[in-house]
Order: sequence, then structure tokens, then C-alpha cells
Amino acid sequence: MKKIISILTVLVLCFALMIPMTVSAASASASLTGPGTVRAGDTITLNFNLNGSGIFGASGTLSYDSSQVTFVKSTQKIASPWAVEFNGNNFVAYDNNLSNPIKGNKTLFTVTFKVKSVAVGSNIKISYTGVKASDGSADANVGTVTYSATVAAPMSAENNLASLTVGNATISPAFSAGTTKYTASVPFDVAKLNVSATAADGKAKVSVNSPNLVPGGTTNVTVTVTAENGAKKTYTIAVKRAQDPNYKASGNNKLSGISVEGFLLSPAFNADTTQYVVWLPYETANIKIGGTAADGKASVAVEGGANLAAGQDNPVKVICTAENGEKKIYTVIVKRAAAHDGSVDEAPTISDEPDNNAPVKSSDGIDLTLVIVIGVAALAVGAVLGFILGRKKK
Repeated sequence: MKKIISILTVLVLCFALMIPMTVSAASASASLTGPGTVRAGDTITLNFNLNGSGIFGASGTLSYDSSQVTFVKSTQKIASPWAVEFNGNNFVAYDNNLSNPIKGNKTLFTVTFKVKSVAVGSNIKISYTGVKASDGSADANVGTVTYSATVAAPMSAENNLASLTVGNATISPAFSAGTTKYTASVPFDVAKLNVSATAADGKAKVSVNSPNLVPGGTTNVTVTVTAENGAKKTYTIAVKRAQDPNYKASGNNKLSGISVEGFLLSPAFNADTTQYVVWLPYETANIKIGGTAADGKASVAVEGGANLAAGQDNPVKVICTAENGEKKIYTVIVKRAAAHDGSVDEAPTISDEPDNNAPVKSSDGIDLTLVIVIGVAALAVGAVLGFILGRKKK
């Protein structure tokens, strides 16, 4: 029953909005607002606002030049119990329950358009015509509300620097707008680089990030140019600052831990223990071992861990080099199991089957086959000589 009453209320309201009234019991105004600057290709969203007191409904018709803009969508913004219905270019907005009239200025809905490739300086107009508002018993003819904007020139994409200077160092190479990487060296007493940069385009913005320089290290100083259209370009100066002459490099070359991927290190790690063992099955021929330096200024290198020999001890070295160059070597002996037949890598394979093609040797290593061949040949020669000598005697 409530739904039927709501439908009848909407029909009555729509009928009332369509009938011209000479006497208005409702006073209302409307506006269509959007961005102040519009460029070709922009997507713009306009707000339709209704202002009044005791208003239960409104209607109107959208009008725009389709050669300038393309309609994208309309979206209701006023909350329930209000409803906004769109039918083609027409809209009808109403309070479903007649319980929450507009008092003041309310956004009923938004309408979104895409600006076509129109010429700079063109004037875009989007309107709602025949706008009416009703308090349920009488209406107010609001008329036409229009959004208007002049198409501006495209935003600049220029994000080059016109100049880049450093007050307390010399950059290399010499500045060029197309070169973005530079280097500089400063003595220890220079803790910060004094950078000055100017954009080639007055509409671009320049920001400089010049942190404190690290003694004995390299610090990147950056200059970022943001074009009017948002495109960014970064120039970087890698600054090497000399070490404090009174600085003493750390000699801490200990590890804080050794990691073994997938297997157990034995014994448990201790910074003062330099010998460890890891057991592997025969099927695992490679292992990943790593180390973590106790001092952040130390470095760690690992030697070994690949192509492990089966049935043998495979030493893997984890070398920690202190800041001052002193090294400490931790050794992990990786014991890879022998093959399942008991053989080990790099050992000769002995077969139980005889090799019929191999020469037969005596216990002292003499090739018996060769001896037999020589003996047979000697007998043959002797027989021939005996035959010849026997014929001569006759």
C-alpha cells in the first residue's frame, strides 16, 4: 500500500511540475557548477544544486553541444528517501516519503562529460532548461541554469632545468639540461651541498632535496622538476664527502648470525665459534649459506656451496670483513652423503662384470694376450725355416 501511495505521489508531483502556475507557494533557485579551467581531453564533473525551503521535488532537461563534449554519466548525490531518476536528458527528483524536504542548498546529482578536441578559446556551455521545483502543492519556475567555461591551452610538459649551480662544490660534468647524473667531491668540513636550480618553464616547480652528507661515503642530492602537467624529471648529484681525519674505522669483523636454507647448522651459532657442520642427503648437491655482520659497516662474502662432492667434506667459507679491512672467516663443513651404492665422487668405479674387450694380464701386470700372439708368431717362423732347411739337405 505504501508503494502505491509513493507512486501516486510521484505522478501527482510530475503532473504539478508540468502545469504552469501563476502563483508560486515555493521559492527556489538552482545552480550548475564545475571546474573553472577546462582543457581539451579533460573529464569534467558538474554539480546540480537546488536551493530553497520546503521543496519535495524538482525536474529539468539537460542541454549541451555534442560537438564540444561527450556525455559520460549522471550520479545521484542526495540521500534517501530522495530519489533522482534520469530518462534521456530529463531528470525528476523527489522525496519518496514526503518527509525530508529540502531546506537550504542541496546537491541533487552530478553529471560528467568528456571534453572533445575543441580549439583553445572556445566557450563550452552545458545547461539544464525548464527547471522547476515543487513543495507538493505549488511549483516554482527556476528556469535555465548554465555552466560555462572557456577552453584553455594545454598544460606544458616542459620539465627541464635552465640552470643548476652548487655554491660549495664543483659538479662534473658541466651542467646541461639533458644530463641528469652528476658527481662532486667535498672535504670533510662540507656537511651540506648548497644547490640552486631554475626551471626552464616558469610554470614548472623545482624542489631540492639536499640531505646532510655522510662522512667517508656518497650521498645523493636530487633536484626534481615538475612540469605544469605533472610530468617529473630528476637531476641527481652523487656527492662524496671526505672522511673525518680523526675517525677510526671499526675493526668489528664478527657475524651476528649464519643462515642455512633448509638445513640445520651445528652447533648453534655463536659469534666466537668459527667451525660448523651441516649434513645433507645425497640428493642435495647445492646449498645456500649466508651471514649477517654484527657491524653495519662490515661486509660479508660467501665462498662455496655449489656442486658439492658426495661422500666428502665440502668447506663453505663465510668471510666477514670489518670496516678497517680485517677479516674473520667462519667455515661451515657441508657433509653430503655418499651415493646409495656406497660410491663417492671422483673415485674410480669398479664393476663386477668382466670386460670382454679388455686385455688379459698376469698377476704381475704382463699382458698375456700379447705374449700368446708373439709365441704363436715365433712357432710359425720356426716351422717355415725348418721346412726350407729340410729341402736344402735333400
